[in-house]
Amino acid sequence: MKRSTCLLGALIGFTLLHGTSPVLAATAPPLGAAAHFSVLGSATVTNTGPSIVNGNLGVSPGSAATGFQPDNLINGSPHTADALAARARHAAIRAYHDLTAQACTTTFSVPTDVGGMTLLPGVYCFASSAAVTGTLTLDAQADPDAVFVFKTVSTLTTATDASVAVINSGQGCNVFWQVGSSATLGTTSRVPGTLIARASITLNTAARLSGRAIALHGAVTLDNNQVGGCATGQGAVTAPPLGAATRFAVLGSTTVTNTGPSIVSGHLGVSPGSAVTGFLPGKLVKGAIHAADVRAAQAKHAAIRAYQDLATQACTTTFGVPTDVGGMTLLPGVYCFASSAAVTGTLTLDAQADPNAVFVFKAASTLITATGSSVAVINNGQGCNVFWQVGSSATLGTTSRVPGTLIALTSISLNTAAHLSGRAIALNGAVTLDNNQVGGCSAGQGGGARVEMPAD
Repeated sequence: MKRSTCLLGALIGFTLLHGTSPVLAATAPPLGAAAHFSVLGSATVTNTGPSIVNGNLGVSPGSAATGFQPDNLINGSPHTADALAARARHAAIRAYHDLTAQACTTTFSVPTDVGGMTLLPGVYCFASSAAVTGTLTLDAQADPDAVFVFKTVSTLTTATDASVAVINSGQGCNVFWQVGSSATLGTTSRVPGTLIARASITLNTAARLSGRAIALHGAVTLDNNQVGGCATGQGAVTAPPLGAATRFAVLGSTTVTNTGPSIVSGHLGVSPGSAVTGFLPGKLVKGAIHAADVRAAQAKHAAIRAYQDLATQACTTTFGVPTDVGGMTLLPGVYCFASSAAVTGTLTLDAQADPNAVFVFKAASTLITATGSSVAVINNGQGCNVFWQVGSSATLGTTSRVPGTLIALTSISLNTAAHLSGRAIALNGAVTLDNNQVGGCSAGQGGGARVEMPAD
């Protein structure tokens, strides 16, 4: 009897420690009207610089939302001291209390920095403050419904360049932060999930919150940030709106240069630069050259918005170190790289018989494909539903073959005979071609179009 009692106690202890009890399992709180908001403040919402809020922005009972331009808000609208903002705040308070009531899987009794840890789904409670320095990894263990809850009695602070990576099929929108006072996200830090602070929330310069920022009794302060991706209807990966950029196959900012008999299927543009050099007559198919004209300017503006839309989409999978995805088979989703991304050999994208399946790849640094590498979209997938958002420059290796829309913050270089079955868009630098073929998704062939490249 004594042995049975001890064994039962051990099993209960294991269950409590690992959070497998149904009573202790972390659950997503009901967000109600707050689900539609990416930023919600109580006193004020203020912004400096070209921040992007993907979803509704609200303040209640205060009414001041300052520093925002029309381009700062996408896929949503402002609500200042109106009925919808009031309902959202009421719903957010209920969500905060729901999180308060959830039993702790693990408790940190002293101020704790969880950077460098790998945590499983559960409810993590901090008797004082919480911090993240470096990378916190959240392992969903192949469960896309896994939920992570973090509850701090005091503050939450992320250090400069800190990141939270959700891996193994986890969803960034299933991460919840309940903060007993104020939260501060450090410069260029990257955090997923819904952040509900009792007091204020401050995002330092270029910090990214792939979710929601909700301050119940204080202000939300932004500074050149990107916030959103979890507002209702945004949880799934989606193709960004390309607008005037849709019909362009090549679009550079400073110059577009070419060597050899490259073929561009679609418009070719440059803005605000005007130099387009090295193109032979007849090598522009179903398009025209737009150098420093109105159409090129409109296309660039639309491409910037598309880049920002991609930036706010919540990550399905995060690679915390430079990663070569060659040889992998990936399903539809948002794949984020905290550093650089590479493709050696063949990367296979399996659409699972869904012709509308979307694949998004977001690299904080560079994207490089090796010589002879390829990206294959299989099982009814469409190459035009692949999107690459690159934080610096992209280089496609000699004879490599890549589908989709490639938007790089700096420059794009296609080495000899590389094929890009889509679009090459460099927001702040040059596009450089060398006997390449680019196009197949422009000239009215929107996201769902099949790729058709000229024959070799």
